[in-house]
Amino acid sequence: MAKNVLLITHEQTDASDYGYVASYLTELGHDVRHHTVLEATVNKDGFLAANTNFPALDDLDSVIMFGSFTHAYAEHTRHWVEEEVAYVTQIRDRGMPYLGICFGAQILAEVLGGRTVKADHLEAGMIEFSADPTCPVAAGPWFSWHNDKVELPAHIEVLAASDVAPQVFRDGNSLGVQFHPEVTDELMTEWLRVGGAELIGKLDPDEFRRQWQESGKTAQLHGRELLDWFMKVEPVAS
Repeated sequence: MAKNVLLITHEQTDASDYGYVASYLTELGHDVRHHTVLEATVNKDGFLAANTNFPALDDLDSVIMFGSFTHAYAEHTRHWVEEEVAYVTQIRDRGMPYLGICFGAQILAEVLGGRTVKADHLEAGMIEFSADPTCPVAAGPWFSWHNDKVELPAHIEVLAASDVAPQVFRDGNSLGVQFHPEVTDELMTEWLRVGGAELIGKLDPDEFRRQWQESGKTAQLHGRELLDWFMKVEPVAS
């Protein structure tokens, strides 16, 4: 059944921050809408201007929120992060399926009563992890690039974890994943251009590219399987 799905991205870059997701969902017959939170330029205070005038939820069936270069706990972004938390709370109150990717998962964690903290070290490159048999996603390989981790209340179901952070967690029909299933060649190249300095001394960009070339197509296949699963998730009565 065709659904109306909203994709929420953050920074505007030279490559689509939702990767292949929009085109794949369109191929499946879904109506895809978009909302970008952050402008590509900074304001007079040096901070990115945020558009938190989110679309009305009345004619939407599901929402996917993607990553961000900022941190959920960063003081200078908390004013709009809190508005995102409120929006995702509304999504859940309506019983709508929600998929949070990386930063989007961290927003979900806060809605669920958890928080995001700095991880012990950067987790970047292609990763695999241990997963519960009920986990709706493959155990890897997946593209990862983050230095934060979520801390969740005890009642939240953690379905997969690496030695750095929880990787998949679920509450009802909301799912959070810490990795990036949406990545394409173009998106990886753009992230290396914009944020590659973060990798210095931790992971050589050429090694990053080699890992992606070796297993990126498998990761994208797993990503499509995740989207197939998510688009079958049903709303729940509010």
